[in-house]
Amino acid sequence: MSKKAIIYARVSSKEQQQEGYSIPAQLKFLRDYADKNGLSVVQEFSEAETAKKAGRAEFKNMLSFLKKNTDVKIVLVEKTDRLYRNFTDYVILEEFDLIIHLVKESEILSKDSKSHQKFIHGIKVLMAKNYSDNLSEEVKKGHQEKVEQGGYPRPAPLGYKNNKEKHTLEIEENGATFVKAAFELYATGNYSLWTLREKLIEEGLITFYKSGKIPTCTIARLLQSPIYYGYIPFKDKLYKGIHEPIVSKALFDDVQEILTGKGRSKGKTRRTFTFKGLMVCGNPICGLAITAEMKKGKHIYYHCTNFKHTCTRESTREDVLAPKFEEVLKSLKATDKFIELVVQGLKESQDDERKHHEQIINSLQNELKIIRERIREAYLDKIDKKITEEFWKSQTAEWDKRQTDLIDTIERHEKANINYLDCGDRLLELSNKAYELYSQRKDKEKQELLKYLVSNAKLFRQTLSLELRKPFCYIAECVKIEDNRRVVEDVRKKVEEEPEPLNLPKLPPNT
Repeated sequence: MSKKAIIYARVSSKEQQQEGYSIPAQLKFLRDYADKNGLSVVQEFSEAETAKKAGRAEFKNMLSFLKKNTDVKIVLVEKTDRLYRNFTDYVILEEFDLIIHLVKESEILSKDSKSHQKFIHGIKVLMAKNYSDNLSEEVKKGHQEKVEQGGYPRPAPLGYKNNKEKHTLEIEENGATFVKAAFELYATGNYSLWTLREKLIEEGLITFYKSGKIPTCTIARLLQSPIYYGYIPFKDKLYKGIHEPIVSKALFDDVQEILTGKGRSKGKTRRTFTFKGLMVCGNPICGLAITAEMKKGKHIYYHCTNFKHTCTRESTREDVLAPKFEEVLKSLKATDKFIELVVQGLKESQDDERKHHEQIINSLQNELKIIRERIREAYLDKIDKKITEEFWKSQTAEWDKRQTDLIDTIERHEKANINYLDCGDRLLELSNKAYELYSQRKDKEKQELLKYLVSNAKLFRQTLSLELRKPFCYIAECVKIEDNRRVVEDVRKKVEEEPEPLNLPKLPPNT
């Protein structure tokens, strides 16, 4: 049998290195063991890191080495918890058909080991796993204690650097300048996340970032982090930090209000773009949202967000889009005669609807009457001892439930009779006054009205397509039909009242 062996050494924390568990100590101990037992060490693997999860760098390297060098079957390790910390590692090593020397435990394991020996080893693996879990819990406890004392146990966020001795944060000037500028610019209400990023790049404030372009999602997370006004988020709670804030709480709150769409900054309402949130990109391979921005403080432009980089950022001015939205709203405007006809139709339809609901109500009331009679008769049978108390309770429970359902259904049908005409009348009124209401409202109110009336709006290469929501699309279609009928009627009347002479071609003279 080959006497070739490899050594694996590991420490799980800096504390162990300081307590005599260092890698050099392990390597010397295992080398001495190999010399005494006539084993030739052909490779050594060592790492100093936490091994809660399988997949450690040197552990992987060791597995790769064993796959390539199938003649090496002996592994020297100090003890069980140095080699593996979970069952995944245990199962992986078992597949290599190795002879494992647990030197400090005076144990040699192989496929020929006795079942009792393997059982005891499995128990040790369990204990190692428990140690790993306990170590993780202790780390979490340590983090909690640091946070409660105002420290910061994680890698520093942008704008700060870690003070490893005090376990807290210190200002990092370049990053802090960027963070402060991001908050102050966004608080003006004049920027989207995308335009804010472009502004920061334009101002030369992202030179510290490796790629030169920080993602907008990173900026969004930055603007929502309480760490920058002095508080540390940890396990869904906020703790007062001892680090220096980069922005004030007031500035942070202003930014949060703008992010949630309710923002006011410096006494001014944030700019509302009328058509923002109504359109998506009409490019078949894109479909992302259409956003808006103001250029040179004068003109508003709409363009695709282009986060997927699948289409261009071709812009369309708001004054080009406005007439197209207005045209759709104008299509709902009807003549007085048309409205009169629709109201008459609603009344006639209501009569049919009322009769329909009354038939259902009569049927439900008959069933309700039968159930109440059954409850009364069953009660008399219970008194006369014709049925048991248990049967009475179970049967009446079912009847009571059905009785409640019937009463609720009857009430809904009665309300339907009352609301039918009123609902139709209000829809017709809104349709007829849609353009008038739109033209008299401010940007935010215009936006809300359009959201209620319009759907499926797509903008591509300065061409806008959109639809009216139901039932407004049906009303617009009826108005269009009525307008066409009226035009035909006007032409017919004109022809009847003032028939035009036939302009026949003159015949040539007889020759």
